[in-house]
Amino acid sequence: MAYRNRSFVRALTFAIALATGGSAVQAEEAWPTRQITFVIPFGTGGSVDRSMRLLAEQMQHELEVPIRVVNQKGGGGHVGTTYFLSQPTDGSFFLATAIHPYISNAILEFQPDYDLGDFAFINGQWTDVDLFAINKDLPFATLQEFMQAVKEEPGRYRVSVVTGSTGEINIQLALEAFGLPADAVNIVTYEGGGTARTAVAGGQVDMTVISASGSLPVAEFIRPLAVASAERLEDWDAPTLNETLADRGVTLTPLAGSMRGVAANAVFAAEHPQEFDRFVAAYETVLQDEDFVAQLHDQNIGADWLGPERTTEMVLSNFDILSRFAKPD
Repeated sequence: MAYRNRSFVRALTFAIALATGGSAVQAEEAWPTRQITFVIPFGTGGSVDRSMRLLAEQMQHELEVPIRVVNQKGGGGHVGTTYFLSQPTDGSFFLATAIHPYISNAILEFQPDYDLGDFAFINGQWTDVDLFAINKDLPFATLQEFMQAVKEEPGRYRVSVVTGSTGEINIQLALEAFGLPADAVNIVTYEGGGTARTAVAGGQVDMTVISASGSLPVAEFIRPLAVASAERLEDWDAPTLNETLADRGVTLTPLAGSMRGVAANAVFAAEHPQEFDRFVAAYETVLQDEDFVAQLHDQNIGADWLGPERTTEMVLSNFDILSRFAKPD
């Protein structure tokens, strides 16, 4: 699609400009002078909501203005993203979201009026991998056992994912690798990780495929069967997805998990570079605060500083991967 190439060039050129010169500009002390709003395009209680609310609370002290948080869920982040882009571009609104994969998925699925070039990606603070986990009361000890049950009774088992998430793709990859059709399980979509996890913890669904770190609060209610990563994770006693496939002689490359962070409107960044740079500097500063980082880690939330250039590069490269799974028009 033509807009893909345009958005790639615009987004990457902007990020490189920031890295090579924009950050040297001194921010005007006059900004911000009033309340800032973080738009979270998901429901409350999920990993994006929890991490971005903590960030907002910390950054308001650094920026010396209140930061309110509003949730605008729907369409796998598309509703909230559209709402964000309709707001003033003066630096009073920022998008606090799972930068990857939800913005890219919305572009590919809905073909909206926006593209990646409409965002100035600031930082991917917390990148996760997906966890395959079942309700703890189910009898299956391995992913292989669960998939065998699915094969024997197709259509019986329900799997929760967040709309537009990497979990939607990774469950399809896993089914294919186990020789099962896409409709062998019932995929139940939710507008936030909190509700998707609650569903499997409470037995409304049998399995969830969702971010691993964000699932630690419900660990006592679920049983991990696999992680969609190259290596095992310290926090979960579960093999990698490819380990579960070893007996089948199959390997696959699962999609990288959610990258949670903040983006600005590209218009704000282009027209108000000093103010944008002030926000970038404030974000980096709070992630250097040892007490705040410890608070995040205590809640199993990431605190990485990638910066605009690296974050943009990762979003663009993952867009290429997601494009391969895009449904044809």
